[in-house]
Amino acid sequence: MKVTEENFIPLLCRKHEKALEYCMLHYGGLVKAVVHRYLGSLPQYEEECQNDVFFAVWNHIDAYDPERNPFANWIAGVARLKALDCKRKYASRMLETSWEAMEETGQPVIQAEFSAELQAVEEEFSEETQQILACLKPKDRELFLRLYIEEENMEEVSQSTGLAKPVIYNRLSRGKKRIRSLFSANRERSPRL
Repeated sequence: MKVTEENFIPLLCRKHEKALEYCMLHYGGLVKAVVHRYLGSLPQYEEECQNDVFFAVWNHIDAYDPERNPFANWIAGVARLKALDCKRKYASRMLETSWEAMEETGQPVIQAEFSAELQAVEEEFSEETQQILACLKPKDRELFLRLYIEEENMEEVSQSTGLAKPVIYNRLSRGKKRIRSLFSANRERSPRL
């Protein structure tokens, strides 16, 4: 069976390897561009991240909904998330390595360039997070920040806010729906390349 633009997604769902090859061949440039945009300062990890993107597509193709987005938008979103995860992971690993080296040698190893890069990464995450959460009410925004950014556990948040866990889950669910609806509406209005 010949793999085409019309049939590669159903074939991917059935774990047809030729469909993955087709996806990599036709969408590899897009994935590479998105990954490079976010990992340009960490080029040694770009190829690994691209592989992670296609692995995620292979494992989670059933999450793709053709009625919500074209495949190119979906895979670009997957690439963006994987690149941000990779950037976060390796930036913290680089910081740990620098501290270990400093302990061994007794001299500061953190260079101004690395510190600036790490700060830029943190600012980028912070800015994007604020943009995404701006559509929420302040109390809901606080829940998202505490649970997903500061990684507090549900029990602590429930006790400190006085909200029952089901209420918190409900607010999080509504907030996620609101974010999804706003961002999918923005995507539909933006011109396609």
